[in-house]
Amino acid sequence: MRWTTHEIEYLEEHAGDGAKSIADELGRSSTAVEMQAYRYGISLRRWWLCPRCGRRTSRPLSSRTGWCSVCTMSARRERMAEEVRDIQEESRRIEEERKARQALYARKSRAKKRAKQMKEK
Repeated sequence: MRWTTHEIEYLEEHAGDGAKSIADELGRSSTAVEMQAYRYGISLRRWWLCPRCGRRTSRPLSSRTGWCSVCTMSARRERMAEEVRDIQEESRRIEEERKARQALYARKSRAKKRAKQMKEK
């Protein structure tokens, strides 16, 4: 069966959907679609569109985020940076608390020494 102009146009427009999808839509075999695409120099490489950045990617979108790999890595990096900031803030607060506590111990020790000296006089 010969290919119609409409079928070839559909093949060109939907090449990024993959051979199986096109074959199902046109009622042809995947092999026939692949051969026709080869004949016309059309790439049937599957493409996905990332909803976050709007770019096309040849890799499937992440099943967890639904984004491309770059957006997924970027989001992970941002979460890690936030975790680092939280840990640094907690560490800073702990250090401040230790210094304040040490200052109190020093004051208490000096006060005891003074009290002892006062008793001895």
